[in-house]
Amino acid sequence: MGISLDKVEQKAPELLTLAKTAADAIDTARLAGQRAKVALVLDYSGSMRKEYKSGAMQRLTQTVLALGVHLDDDGEIDLFTFDSGARHEGTVTLENFRDVIAKIVAKRHMGTTNYAAAFRTVLDHFKLAPKAGGFFRRSAGPAPVDARDGQPVLAVFLTDGSPDSRTEAVQEIIRASYAPVFWQFLSIGKENIAFLQKLDDLDGRYVDNADYKPVGDVDRTSPQDLYAMLLDEYPGWLADQRRRGHIR
Repeated sequence: MGISLDKVEQKAPELLTLAKTAADAIDTARLAGQRAKVALVLDYSGSMRKEYKSGAMQRLTQTVLALGVHLDDDGEIDLFTFDSGARHEGTVTLENFRDVIAKIVAKRHMGTTNYAAAFRTVLDHFKLAPKAGGFFRRSAGPAPVDARDGQPVLAVFLTDGSPDSRTEAVQEIIRASYAPVFWQFLSIGKENIAFLQKLDDLDGRYVDNADYKPVGDVDRTSPQDLYAMLLDEYPGWLADQRRRGHIR
């Protein structure tokens, strides 16, 4: 259960309409009352320069924050960036969201596109990195990880291109399938990214832990449509995780 719309109106009135739209989407997806940590994982490679300069990434951050206020007990989201490596940029809150992307741009140089580093960094931050199982599990993969405090992670992952190492990215998303993290892949640009569709359909995972939606232009995608994308396959994954006993 997140924070109230009254608190959103008090602290960030410019987000109130988005927060109401997000609440409607959550109700439509039958997720009212479901707790989760929300992570926004943004590509910070050189080809993304235009999207940061135009403010599109700031506006996307605000849209995802408006979802997070309903799902996260603290009404915040965790922000990550990845290029040649990856890092946790801190939490985005109703108090600090207005210039959060500008602060990142001011202190960072853009690099390449390392998906694998992003996957590892998110799992490490939430202390959900799967460890190798015992002798009898080695052929089956790591031991599955239960959600901390019963809360899964919804990771919204946006990029405009394929990764530096496809092999490493495949290995890491398979490993990540043993953690209670659902990866909602979004792509921007004129072309769909075939590699993201490959990760969406990938065999060999413990569970299907990802979905891919090509967005094209985030600023031309309505909040209603974006929230529908983010919450399309997530409820089914939650049900599977709950059935397996990894979340409450």
